[in-house]
Amino acid sequence: MADLLGASLVVVGFAILAHYVGLVPRTTEVVAIAREAIAVLKDPQMDDEVKERVMQRNAILLFKLLGLLLLGSAVALSVPIAMIWLAERVGLLSLDSSLDMLLRWDFILAVTIVGLAVYLGLRRLGH
Repeated sequence: MADLLGASLVVVGFAILAHYVGLVPRTTEVVAIAREAIAVLKDPQMDDEVKERVMQRNAILLFKLLGLLLLGSAVALSVPIAMIWLAERVGLLSLDSSLDMLLRWDFILAVTIVGLAVYLGLRRLGH
């Protein structure tokens, strides 16, 4: 039961921190830049040199966003795992068993279902 609690704390902690470090808006930016790049490539009116400048600008923006997403993800994941590690130090949880639980297919399936339900519920509420 402690392994389920530890794994759940990692997932919930990651979700909360991912929100606060702004991972979702950054992924939305990535999608918007990718759509713009496709539109630029398909635009027959646009000169090749202009296309190249726009694509280079988009590549730089995507590279910066990649760095921010990697850093934000590392923070959002490392803080909850560090908390589980600290809980292990005081004898409350086991880091190894919590990490093992995170990799189980049934836990992943349950988190996916619950996460989707929460997402749809928040979306319905307008958040």
